[in-house]
Amino acid sequence: MNIESLERFKKELNQIREYLKHIQYVNDIVAYHVQDNDTEQIKNLLNTFHAHDSSFKTDRRIFEYKASIISLYGLLEKYVEIWIKEYLDFLSSAVPEYTQIDEKIRENHFELSLKLINTITTRESAKYQHLKKEEVLNKLNNCIVNPSNYQINTDAFVLLSGNLKHNKIVELFNKLNLDLNKELLKNEELNNEIGLTRERISRIDKDILYKKINDLVDRRNEIAHGSEKLTEEYNLLEISELEAYIQFLEKYCQAIFHTLFEQIIKQESIYSFQKIENVIKIFGNKVLAFELENYTIKVGDTLIIQTKEGRFYKKPILTIQLNNIEYPELIVTEKTKIAVSLDHQIKDNHTFYIVKK
Repeated sequence: MNIESLERFKKELNQIREYLKHIQYVNDIVAYHVQDNDTEQIKNLLNTFHAHDSSFKTDRRIFEYKASIISLYGLLEKYVEIWIKEYLDFLSSAVPEYTQIDEKIRENHFELSLKLINTITTRESAKYQHLKKEEVLNKLNNCIVNPSNYQINTDAFVLLSGNLKHNKIVELFNKLNLDLNKELLKNEELNNEIGLTRERISRIDKDILYKKINDLVDRRNEIAHGSEKLTEEYNLLEISELEAYIQFLEKYCQAIFHTLFEQIIKQESIYSFQKIENVIKIFGNKVLAFELENYTIKVGDTLIIQTKEGRFYKKPILTIQLNNIEYPELIVTEKTKIAVSLDHQIKDNHTFYIVKK
């Protein structure tokens, strides 16, 4: 799971934005009145276009609305599933022993894998055509008999996960032993999009906070089930209203991604990094002075920062100093006091981790 996955989501979301922009350009042309000084070719094209739009306008609006809603919901479902599966794949590669995986995840893995086997066996679904029940069972068995060489059945954790209203996404995260509602409160960009302070948000019903997500699901279901509401009288969302849904979906999904990404950093701090035991001093909230021994450190290496509140950040080292002289790389054989700068505010009550070597 890496930042490229989030960038792919943003790219696909921007494609929908461009589609809506195209619709607006078409609407602008529809609103144009033929001028006397227009060429005959332009007049003919515009008259033909206006005549067609006059007969097709309502159906066009409904089609554009359907395409937008289905595309937006499709991104929500697609990337929530992708990121959950990528997170579990990361755990399989980063945590040495299956027994070290969170107990709740292990318990759910067993039950959900059995459900996945049953689903593969009893249902015909394109979603699970790439899976074989023997493969699912073999992975589950390896977790028990060969816990140092295991893989998690990631599809089991997003089993039949359609109609992803906010509370359903919260349920998926509960299976990972993560309280999504609590984690989303930490995301400032999402809180700003909602337009409330964190304290006020915590006291409001989550169905109200994330009503755009729930409404998007409801509208998608109306389309998928052929609702008779989709007529000229139905309150179709205007382009400006759809943009508000896109904006909220972007902040919401980014917050979900960063929730899982921060958990990955936390696991890395345990299994791939080592705690810096002797922190000497912090200068200007950007420079960390500490003691190092038997280590090769270079600019571009990463540090993990754990805040007092339990937040985790991974940042590259920008500069390295020894005796006030900068080095691109240092090979340290005995206990040595060095200083590194980071593009992140650091404090005395933070904990720091450096890559194990």
